[in-house]
Amino acid sequence: ANAGKVNRGDLRLESLPGDKEGARQLNIGIVGYGSFGQYLSKKMGGLHSLRCIDPLDKSKEAEENGVEYFPAFESSSFFQGLDVVIIAVPMIELEETLDNLPLEKLRNKLVVEICPLSVYPRTILTRMLPPDTDILCTNPMFGPGLVSDGSSSSETSWDGLPFVYEKVRVSDAKRADCFLSIFESARCQMVEMTAEDHDAYVADAEFVTHLTGRLLDRNLLPVTPVSSREYAALCEVAEITANDTFDLFYGMFKYNDRAKELLNKLRDNLASVERKLAAKEAYLAASAEMKNTDRQKLLAECRMLLREVAKSNHETIQEEEKPESNK
Repeated sequence: ANAGKVNRGDLRLESLPGDKEGARQLNIGIVGYGSFGQYLSKKMGGLHSLRCIDPLDKSKEAEENGVEYFPAFESSSFFQGLDVVIIAVPMIELEETLDNLPLEKLRNKLVVEICPLSVYPRTILTRMLPPDTDILCTNPMFGPGLVSDGSSSSETSWDGLPFVYEKVRVSDAKRADCFLSIFESARCQMVEMTAEDHDAYVADAEFVTHLTGRLLDRNLLPVTPVSSREYAALCEVAEITANDTFDLFYGMFKYNDRAKELLNKLRDNLASVERKLAAKEAYLAASAEMKNTDRQKLLAECRMLLREVAKSNHETIQEEEKPESNK
């Protein structure tokens, strides 16, 4: 892992398809076959041998994606012969999931976590897994929400999308590099970064992004025949986050120490905007009332002036009409 802070200018593609020799086929097991696990399997299906395990019956989804399904009670058989185990469960379920696995079966395997934050999962994995288990903490900064145009997950491009990782504990470097080559070959922007740096850069941004997306539902963002780029961007954020589970979002909240502070800041910002709107509305109403009062006053003064002019004219005419004898 890289020490110290990582500058944005250092984030770049480390390799392109064809830069490396053909990698060996891996036997990959996915623990938790929800939306993200299915999403990954569709992209990796033709490259490696895949199997999955889930407490729910995911046999239909697995068959559709060419993945071998194992029910939870066959966990011992599931882990036999695997090279890589991807833990694809919500962050709030990570520790419980590991508690329910036969951890001795993970010896000499590479375990990969794909949570949106890294410090907490790394802490759990290093504490619970056997010392001879390799650990790779990753954050693929893309997901099922990218599939929004009717295309399948396997057809969506990862070209240029960030894949952040830390080699926490790796004894078999070739196996770890072979797994990472899946994303390198898909032209992801490969960024090696410590968990601490990752969370410092990403945690707040991810939480605020998902919070904003959940606030902007379709009732607030109806489809329109013409829209600005800003409106389209908001619609995209809302659509992408809508495809993620609430458990994923809750994990971003629970394991980010600044989440409550950010929520309070957003409340303060909203209250500030409301106050500014109310103040502007009151100012314009007062200005309009003042203008109306001034107008009424001006009209009254004009009427009074006109009456005085008329009276003066009338007196002048009467004076002119008096007989000469009266002069």
